Amino acid sequence: MSDRLAAAEERADPLRKELEEVGRVFARLPETPEPLTAGELAARVFAGKGRRRAAAIPAPPVDPAPGTIAAARADLAAGRRSPVDLVEEALERARAGRHLGAFLRLREEEALAEARRLAGSPEAAGQGRGGRPLLGIPLSVKDIVDVAGMTTTSGSKFPHEAARSAPAWGRLSEAGAILLGKNNLQEFAFGVSGDNPTFGRTRNPHDPARIPGGSSSGSAVAVATGMGYGSVGTDTGGSIRIPASLNGVFGLKPSYGAVSRAGVTPLSWSLDHVGPIARSAGDTALLFEVLSGWSPGPAGPRAAGPKPLAGVRVGVPLDFFYSDLIREARQAADGIVAALVRLGAERVEVRVPEVELSGVCRNVLAFVEAAVVHRERLAARPDDISEDVRRLLDVGGVLSAADLLSALQGRRLVADAFARLFEAVDVLVAPSTPAGAPEAGEPLATAEDIRPGLIRLVGPFNFTGLPALQVPAGFDAPGMPLGAQLVGGPGEDFAVLRLAAWLEANGAIPMRQPSPGPPD
Repeated sequence: MSDRLAAAEERADPLRKELEEVGRVFARLPETPEPLTAGELAARVFAGKGRRRAAAIPAPPVDPAPGTIAAARADLAAGRRSPVDLVEEALERARAGRHLGAFLRLREEEALAEARRLAGSPEAAGQGRGGRPLLGIPLSVKDIVDVAGMTTTSGSKFPHEAARSAPAWGRLSEAGAILLGKNNLQEFAFGVSGDNPTFGRTRNPHDPARIPGGSSSGSAVAVATGMGYGSVGTDTGGSIRIPASLNGVFGLKPSYGAVSRAGVTPLSWSLDHVGPIARSAGDTALLFEVLSGWSPGPAGPRAAGPKPLAGVRVGVPLDFFYSDLIREARQAADGIVAALVRLGAERVEVRVPEVELSGVCRNVLAFVEAAVVHRERLAARPDDISEDVRRLLDVGGVLSAADLLSALQGRRLVADAFARLFEAVDVLVAPSTPAGAPEAGEPLATAEDIRPGLIRLVGPFNFTGLPALQVPAGFDAPGMPLGAQLVGGPGEDFAVLRLAAWLEANGAIPMRQPSPGPPD
């Protein structure tokens, strides 16, 4: 046995021991759960395709904040600004923030040329009156998303030239968006710190000594600093929501399968999600609508009085999600719940003990599927894969089919538990991260290692495929952002987005836009 294989077997042993405990849970059940495949998970989403709960939520008042897509669209429609103005401003911020490492490539000349072609065109003049909803809006994409004619690095030493655009970018482009550039990311999207051994570390603009989170690190930093109005990220174990939380912006992990993953370098097919990062709930909803092709449908009648969310049931999980947090993280999530209650919602305490099984089962799925995705790269050029990633891929390579089936059985148990939960509540509120961003190389303030600590609260919703929206919710003692997740039932993406819009309209979303420039 080679040293590498022996090391992989040794690292796999703790996972196997945890799976033995999962098996003991199965043995206590009246019937052994059947494996829940990704296809069945997607079928649950599209069977509901939500909108039932969203349609019951009244439309919140709209007052676009500066720096949002909504405000930019209003300026374009009124002739106060042009697409050139928007692109030039975004590029100026991106140039000022080069030290943050948010971009692997800026399309400076190309983006300006596209903006100039749009400026003064009849189509641009119709902005906001039935025109393409993102006309002239500069956006970025994580460099794991194919864009025709550009190189996709996937944050690795294995680049490829994209012959066609992924539907995720194609839809945004058809809606009129201008591509500002491609964002830095963790290698193969396999990590949460924002450190890339090939292209360099992405830095948190609120404190460049601290991590930005990952793997969609560059996307979140670009949005937080105004280097464009939004970005497309991917989320396999929290890779949209973790950096969105640590940088103080919105990030949606949609329902599984709601946004096409075609043309996006995979990591784990049954856990991967593609979704938007933005600076407001309304912007996030617009980007999701374009990315998915879904429509929110009509909102409920506009509410009168101080309790517009009467009838909405907010689940607060007393176990798992509210354990091992710093005080400020708990306070941030509690503040979101309290704001919803002030708006008329009912607070419902819930428990989901089955979620304790999700961590090990999700890890087994992620490691096994990633090992298959990267099998040829690992065999042909192992030295071109960083040691941290290679170790995880090696572990996936030694796990068995029986291990994989146990993980899929665990998925059935956990997903069914959440399905029952969402018969009793309309939304679940939980912290996004247990603590704010630590300094690079340091553990979290909860003393947890970075990877398991940051994945712990967000990973269950990749495992179950439920829509989870990260919203800015507060700050820790050093002033770093903290977030909370609004989680909905299968396909209920617009329901959580509408609730976030109510929070935003009522001043319950604390945000600070950091400067992209270097510290004084």
